[in-house]
Amino acid sequence: MRRLACLVLCCVGLVAQGPLSSAQKASLADLGTRFWKARPKTAFDAWDPAVRQALMTEAEKFGPVPDGALGETVEILFKPAAKFGPRIENDSKPRIATPYGEAKLIVRGQGGTKKGLVVGLHGGGEGAGDMSEPAGTWRLPNCIGMYPQGIKLVHDTWNTVHGEKFILTLIEIAKTQYAIDPDRVYVMGFSMGGTGSWFMAGRHPDLFAGAAPCAGVLMAQPKSQLWKKEEVQAVAHGLVPNIRNLAMWSFIGTKDDRCMPGTFLFVADMLADLKKTDPSGYGLWNFKTIPGLGHAMPPGEPQACFKFLEAQKRDAFPKKIVWEYATEPFPQPDAGEPTTRHQKRFFYWLQCAAPHDRQTAVATRDGNQFTLDVDGDRANTKGFSILLSPKMIDPKQDVVVKVGETEVYRGKPESSLRTVLETLDARCDTTLVFDRRVDL
Repeated sequence: MRRLACLVLCCVGLVAQGPLSSAQKASLADLGTRFWKARPKTAFDAWDPAVRQALMTEAEKFGPVPDGALGETVEILFKPAAKFGPRIENDSKPRIATPYGEAKLIVRGQGGTKKGLVVGLHGGGEGAGDMSEPAGTWRLPNCIGMYPQGIKLVHDTWNTVHGEKFILTLIEIAKTQYAIDPDRVYVMGFSMGGTGSWFMAGRHPDLFAGAAPCAGVLMAQPKSQLWKKEEVQAVAHGLVPNIRNLAMWSFIGTKDDRCMPGTFLFVADMLADLKKTDPSGYGLWNFKTIPGLGHAMPPGEPQACFKFLEAQKRDAFPKKIVWEYATEPFPQPDAGEPTTRHQKRFFYWLQCAAPHDRQTAVATRDGNQFTLDVDGDRANTKGFSILLSPKMIDPKQDVVVKVGETEVYRGKPESSLRTVLETLDARCDTTLVFDRRVDL
């Protein structure tokens, strides 16, 4: 009788979890295949709007994702990405097609669900820079390495339209083709590679477990190459406040005449001030100033950096997020640019349909309660959505959303396959997938 009772309880548990039926699994597999066949293969490409809308409408008709079935749903939808999603066709000579011409990279190591990813960015500048440089330096245990060659060798190439989109494409390829762990992605570099690592970390902290922007600069006024922090009037917006929950390791030499220390020192003060007003954040920023060091690795590096970063895993669902937006970060696109700047619409568990330049959103979560403040104006939340999943909330209890002290929503948002597909589309990320939302 005891064994029979246990069997009955187990069966009841399975029913309570709401497993997918055979018909639902087949429908999801078919939808996933057609979705990945149609989805753009690089960040340089755009969806056919009509095709995307048709797929999302079909997902909407699927109905709610059964309770307890989100993981299986994501697994089925994502499986065709290995064959039809972003990928490199020639492993022995990796290349991807872009509107700027063929983009090259070095790939080191084999992928797998327990592997992380290191994106190593080369240094250089106008007419200079080689992907073999970071490939020989920036590595972490149990990670594959992707080392892109700047498509156009210009100053600050990783901060450009083409540099950012190249890196974003590689991260998606690592997730779909190489099946890496999306919670263990790291961006690293020295000199111009350090500048690019800061840019990517500040723009996209939700994609990374850690960053190593070493011996670089930040875009700044009146210019980026300044010796003293007192000479810096301002650094580029849309970067520094955003790293609240990101692990970073950084250093600069006081005698570095190739990447002068002024902007890094200025940012160190900015982050110290942010920490004072937000004590639970900005605690994983590690910065060293090395007296007398020029443009070189200090003693003990990058080994100390590696030891720190290999222990880091992404905080995918932070309790608090700060999102400062930049619509057109520096450098501005060239005349006749064949593509436009990537516009970020998803940030951890927030979405904004049409963010404006210099907009700052501060959002917190505590169990099923969420608060949002945008630009200090508690009524300025139009176009924002709170994205939710059972990893974050108790779906059986009401979700409460406040704008400032004003409650604007209380209820149980219904799961939706469309939300799953939209958030999977946003980052090709099987962790940051959500099945319900509250639109403000």
